[in-house]
Amino acid sequence: MGKSSYTVVQQKKNLLEALRANLGVVETACKAAGVARQNHYDWLKKDEKYAAAVAEVDDVAIDFAESHLYKAIKGYTLPDSKVYLIDHIEVKGGKTVTTKKPLVVPITKHIGTDVTATIFLLKTKGKKRGYIEKTQVETENKVEVMNMKVEVVPAVGGIPLARSEKEVHGV
Repeated sequence: MGKSSYTVVQQKKNLLEALRANLGVVETACKAAGVARQNHYDWLKKDEKYAAAVAEVDDVAIDFAESHLYKAIKGYTLPDSKVYLIDHIEVKGGKTVTTKKPLVVPITKHIGTDVTATIFLLKTKGKKRGYIEKTQVETENKVEVMNMKVEVVPAVGGIPLARSEKEVHGV
C-alpha cells in the first residue's frame, strides 16, 4: 500500500472515530480529525464500506437521542450537592475569631417527567394506535384526467369585479 492510500485510510479511520465521538455531526468531526468536509462527502459517494460505517454512526446517534427521550419521559434523578457557608468559631490568642467555612451537603435532584417528550413519542411511534393530529390518507399512484372549464373572473384585491349591473344589485 502506497503512502498516499495509507494516509486516506488513516484519515477515514480518524474521521469515523471523530464522527462517533460527536454523534455524527460532520463539521465538528471533520475539524477534530483534520479532514476536509468535502473529502467526507466524496468518500460517502465513492466508498460503500465508508458509507456503511457512517450510516452505523448515524444509527448510534439516533439510539443515543432515543435513550434520552425515554429518560425524559420516565423522569430521573441526578446526584448533586448544595454548599452552605457556616460560621467557624476559633479562639486565637485569647480572642474569638469567626470565619466562614464551606459545608458541602450531598443532595439528589429529581427531574420530573416531560409531557412534551411523551406526546412526541406517541405522535411518531404511536401512529398505528391512532396518536396522530391529522388524518393521513395513503393512495395508490393513479392519476385520473378530468376535463373542467375554468372561467377567469377579473378581481381587485381578491374581490371579483361585477361584469354587469345585475351582479352589482344581486338581481
